[in-house]
Amino acid sequence: MESLTGYSAFVLAAEQHSYVAAGRILGISSSAVAKSISRLEAGLGVRLLSRTTRSVGLTDEGAIFYERCKRILDDIRDAEATVSQSRERPKGRLRVSVPHIVGRHLLLPHLATFTQRFPEIELDINFEDRVVDIVAEGLDVAVRSGELTDTRLIARSIGKQHFVVCGSATYFNHYNRPETPTELGRHICIHFKYPSSGRLAPWSFRPPYGDLRLPESMIFNNTDAGLYASIDGIGLAHLPVYVARPAIEAGVLKPVLADFMLPFGSLSLVWPSNRQLSPKVRAFVDFAIERLQANSKAFLPIEAR
Repeated sequence: MESLTGYSAFVLAAEQHSYVAAGRILGISSSAVAKSISRLEAGLGVRLLSRTTRSVGLTDEGAIFYERCKRILDDIRDAEATVSQSRERPKGRLRVSVPHIVGRHLLLPHLATFTQRFPEIELDINFEDRVVDIVAEGLDVAVRSGELTDTRLIARSIGKQHFVVCGSATYFNHYNRPETPTELGRHICIHFKYPSSGRLAPWSFRPPYGDLRLPESMIFNNTDAGLYASIDGIGLAHLPVYVARPAIEAGVLKPVLADFMLPFGSLSLVWPSNRQLSPKVRAFVDFAIERLQANSKAFLPIEAR
C-alpha cells in the first residue's frame, strides 16, 4: 500500500511538474509527496525526477517508469470501478471543469436535482474559460466546445452551439435593423474576448460573411456582460442561443440576421479514456446529457422573424 502511495505521488508530480500541485490533488502536503517519491527512488536505486526551484521533470529512467506506473494505476482504478458498478449510489469527490457561460445557463439550474439524486458525490466544479488539461490537472470530467483532438479523452456530444445577433428595441429606435452582415459596419458591435488568449470570438456567419471586419465598439471577457449590455440598448451582441433565447422570448431582445447564421462547433462532455468509466463520472455524464438534451431549444437556431 505504501508503494501504491508512492506510485500515485510520482505519477501526479510528473504530470503536474510540481509537488505542491500533486499534494493538492492527493490531499496531502508537498513534503509528504516528496518523502513518498524519495522512498520509491531509494527502493529502486534510481533517480526518477529531476528537481529545480521552479519545476519537476522526469529523468530518462523516470520517463520509462512513468508509463508503466500510469498503466498500473489505471488498471487498479478500472478494477475498483468494475466492483463499484454494483453499488446503488456512486460516491466520492468529482472534479469538473466547465466554461462560465455553460455552467451558469445550462448546468447550474440542475445541480440541486443532481445532489438530491447522488448525495454521496461531492462536487468540485471550476467555472473557467481556459482550455484545461484534464489529465494533467487531475480532473474527472469537463465540458468542451469544438472538435476533440486530444486522443487521451473520450467525448459525448451535448448538442450543436447556435448563436444569434440581437439588440433591444431601444437600440433599434436609433439604428436600422441590418439586412445583411455587411451592414454591421454601421452598427455598435459588442464582442466576447477569450480570457485565456485575448482573441475576439468570431461571429458565426455563413460564407462569404465569415471573415468580416466588424467594429470593435465594446469588448467583454464575459458573455453575460454582453447580454446585459445589449438589453440596455448599448449595441448588438453575438450570443449563444441558450443565453439569448429567454430575453428574445420575453421580447426584451430582437434577433437579426438569423438567415445568415451557422452553428459554431458543438458542446461535449469529455473525460480521460480509462477503459472503465467510474460510477461517479458515469452518473454525472448520464445526468448532464439527460438534462441538457431535454432542453432542446438550447441547441436549436433562432428562426428569422
